[in-house]
Amino acid sequence: MLNPLQFFKDFAQDIGNFMNARSVLGVDIGTSSIKVAEVSHKGDALSLLNYGLLETGEYLNQPNRALQTSSLKVSVKETAALLREVLGEMGSKSRLAVGSIPSFTAFETLIDMPRLTPQETAKAVEFQAPQYIPLPVGEVAVDWLKVDEFETESREAYQRIFLIGIPKDILERYKAIFREAGLKLAALELDGLALARSLLVREAEPTLLVDLGAASSSIFVVQKGLPLYASQTDYGGIHLTQAIARSLGITNARADELKRRKGLIASGADSELSTLTLPFLDVIIQEVEHTKDTVERRYGRKVGRVMLTGAGANLLGVGKYFGSQLDLPVAKPNPFLGVSYPVALEPVLIQLSNELPVALGVAEKYFS
Repeated sequence: MLNPLQFFKDFAQDIGNFMNARSVLGVDIGTSSIKVAEVSHKGDALSLLNYGLLETGEYLNQPNRALQTSSLKVSVKETAALLREVLGEMGSKSRLAVGSIPSFTAFETLIDMPRLTPQETAKAVEFQAPQYIPLPVGEVAVDWLKVDEFETESREAYQRIFLIGIPKDILERYKAIFREAGLKLAALELDGLALARSLLVREAEPTLLVDLGAASSSIFVVQKGLPLYASQTDYGGIHLTQAIARSLGITNARADELKRRKGLIASGADSELSTLTLPFLDVIIQEVEHTKDTVERRYGRKVGRVMLTGAGANLLGVGKYFGSQLDLPVAKPNPFLGVSYPVALEPVLIQLSNELPVALGVAEKYFS
């Protein structure tokens, strides 16, 4: 049912070496961090061999020093240098990689059209895409996924297409990052698709998946591993940190430390921390509610639960708050279903379950 994303296919020439690779690096480049998962495959089993996490702190005091945002293009040289640093700390020998691209760099929308063959659908999408993507045809790479089939009231057979467009200059920047970091790039994939594969591939009910990032948050509704809808808000962890810093008259770095340590369950003298951060969480929740309502109206299906991921999901009490505001059960992400890992990782597994899903998801893409 999944149509191959042509512009995410192999970029390197040495395909033979790729197919013989024993392990692959899944690389997630976010707004303020780089996360890498080295995964191997034997038979039907996937194994996490190694991982690396690097978070840049400069963006706390200088927002324009984030690796990338919806309005700031990723810096090739700086990001490649940080990626080399992560790989050096990991000591990984693998140089084959699959990377993720943030959804905020892409144009994503749903198109309903009569049910056609894959070949006919491709032609129809090519014809209709310029109506939905506000860039000249030559400047954007376009592809699509078939995510649903249904009948109209007049019993006509229809299909729902998830249209994706990524500016070609963004793709070139990512290819350059991996090249400068000394990696062979096998493929690129949107982070939302990687999350769906890593976290929700087995789920039959629509699930709200909220990726709480540093400078922005992405929201997806996923069913059976396929995206039904995607949206994004330019609010993330940095906005909570800045609210604390302004109100308490402290540095952003100190405010970030307090936020991570106390979360939303602070009490006594620290209870003010949650009061300061909740308005910004509420802005994110409003966009999540809008996404939920849109999907339920369009698909006629109830969203059954919400799942938080990303570094922001490690904030103490954030899951409980989202669940109460949305009146939905909160599911814990588990990207390690079907993935073995060293026993030594058990103490940090909850944190890694929030931070590694995209990196694991793109690594799994290579072997699938």
